[in-house]
Amino acid sequence: MTTVQVIIPAADTAPEFTLCAAGLPETWRIHSQDNWIFEKDWEPGSDLLLLDPLTRVTPGSLEELQAVLYLHEKHAFVTPNFSAWRPRVSPRYRVVPSVGQFCILIKSDILSRFGFIHEIAAINKYGYSALVANRAQAYHPNAGETKIDSLRYPLDPLERFATLQEPHRPRILYDLYHLLPQHSGTSDFALNLLRDLEPLISDEYDLLVGAGIEQDFFWSELRGYRLYDERSTLPMVFDLVYKPCSMFSWSEYIKMTRLAPRVTFTLLDIIALRCDYIGRAGLPELFRKTVELSDLVVAISESTRSDFEAFFEVELPMPVIYLGSSAGLAKGLNPAGEYLLVMGNSYAHKGLQETVEQLGTTWPTKVVGGGSLTSGNLSRRFMHELMLKAKLLIYPSFYEGFGLPVVDALAMGKPVVVLDSALNRELAKFTGDPNLHRIASFKDLRGTVQHLWQQPPHPARRSKTWSEVAAEYAHAFRELLNRNIDVERMRRRWDTVRLVETLGSS
Repeated sequence: MTTVQVIIPAADTAPEFTLCAAGLPETWRIHSQDNWIFEKDWEPGSDLLLLDPLTRVTPGSLEELQAVLYLHEKHAFVTPNFSAWRPRVSPRYRVVPSVGQFCILIKSDILSRFGFIHEIAAINKYGYSALVANRAQAYHPNAGETKIDSLRYPLDPLERFATLQEPHRPRILYDLYHLLPQHSGTSDFALNLLRDLEPLISDEYDLLVGAGIEQDFFWSELRGYRLYDERSTLPMVFDLVYKPCSMFSWSEYIKMTRLAPRVTFTLLDIIALRCDYIGRAGLPELFRKTVELSDLVVAISESTRSDFEAFFEVELPMPVIYLGSSAGLAKGLNPAGEYLLVMGNSYAHKGLQETVEQLGTTWPTKVVGGGSLTSGNLSRRFMHELMLKAKLLIYPSFYEGFGLPVVDALAMGKPVVVLDSALNRELAKFTGDPNLHRIASFKDLRGTVQHLWQQPPHPARRSKTWSEVAAEYAHAFRELLNRNIDVERMRRRWDTVRLVETLGSS
């Protein structure tokens, strides 16, 4: 191996110099920078190590620097890793735009050709590269993370998450960055699950909630949780990141990929793929790739799972965890009810217009999703009370992934009218509740409502609770965290999001 000359600036105190020199191989010759001149003192054929006297290196790290330097003729400069260092998992080296100033090894061929220079930009234009040797560990009190253009100089995910190999209390990020400032089925699911999941796993894991300043609408419901906002919180990585929602943008998935080596989310439905008027170009590819690349994807019904598989003509492992209800039996009360409650929104597939046209003005009716009762602006408490005072619920949606209002109303002992569909047949089997009434078309709506208006409802049945739902998710997360990281999948995910970023920047 080529000999090495070591240049160390004159130290303020002898002990510091001694500690630094103690990590050097015996055959490496040490000089003081104060009395060393390149043109006069450099020995041709020798590599040159520039070493700050406060730098501490682990045994074998300097030899590793030289080994990496000679893996290819275009390797010109190399520096050790001043941050995470995990020789078992990290790639041996990575190409970077520049190297730190505390420990730099320069190849003898570079010195012969270009002279004494330690700025990679000066020779990079000739095709030579600087590297970080990941398996060479060093410490300097003033060395920090070097900010690198991740598009041009990608960080290997094993290095990104190397600190997770140290003994630590596992961390889970509950990702709510996607929530819009309004109540919906998505926010109901996310907040109900969070409420009951946190106490189930708090003895084993640190649960943080990803939330930005845009989510003022939900601050009252997020009070008491440990919040994580990348813009105002010290950066960290997590063992697992979970989003209680389908992916609707690559930026969401990129963020998750950068935050944890295990990525999981819940697939609510694929209505945005089925209905062109609410979809967009590129959405099918996003849905498919994020499902394929994630470590765990949970469907909220067999209908959602089978719909995804039919749309893409694939079969993928996707466990089903049904949603729960927080409505309960209203402490035994089952009010007779004052009106028909129709729930939907402005989307055509919710069937609101057809329902209102069929009902006419025969019965007192409240319509959520039309007029003054715009669902997004109503609090969850108001929605609960609105349903509690209803005589029956009409939920006329043509397409649902699950239908939370349906199970909530059934839990209150309310008759519910829905269209006959695979999902609603599945709910009938899941709940076993005779208060769920399916109609073949809107032509049957008036007759069904007339009958139910005059008849007492069946006694309410016990519904699946959110605590039971949370227990299933906690079990799934434990299983995932107890397995080794799927390195192949993580790398494919990492490479995919990097390609998306690259294309987005072009």
